[in-house]
Amino acid sequence: MKANIFVAALLLFFIGCTSQQSDQLTQQQKDQIKQEVKAAMDSMGAKWVALDAEGALQFYSPNMVAVADTSLIDFQVYKMGWHYYTESAASIKVTTRKMDYKVLGKDLAFSAWIGKVERVLKSGDKVTTDPQVYTDIYKKVGSQWKIIYEHGSGVPVTEKAGKR
Repeated sequence: MKANIFVAALLLFFIGCTSQQSDQLTQQQKDQIKQEVKAAMDSMGAKWVALDAEGALQFYSPNMVAVADTSLIDFQVYKMGWHYYTESAASIKVTTRKMDYKVLGKDLAFSAWIGKVERVLKSGDKVTTDPQVYTDIYKKVGSQWKIIYEHGSGVPVTEKAGKR
């Protein structure tokens, strides 16, 4: 409950602090930002399905915060999770159902992703999360868009290798 209140307050803070900046951007500028954020997310997603944790982590700020289950975690804990996630997998398939991007300012945007994630473990077990939902806040750092906040949710269901 406290994590949800914190998330809501954080999003309202970002939106409130950047609404004037967003109003000053032209539609062309907003479209360009959306394309850049989409390109960053697509690149990160390609690294994800290629089981390349280090490659995917390049799209996260070392100052990022993530909500996982009922905990707030920092980049170092998140990084360990990425490594475990990819090292235990034989393959990952990601299916996008819905995707949206919103520009909050010239250097701030967020994405909302809804899809399905199927991960086959090296043990042969299959873990399916459907739906899987991610909300990411991006900040432009230099010429790169980096994720500074992420909230993922979904309930993974495991099918044992011998029972499929």
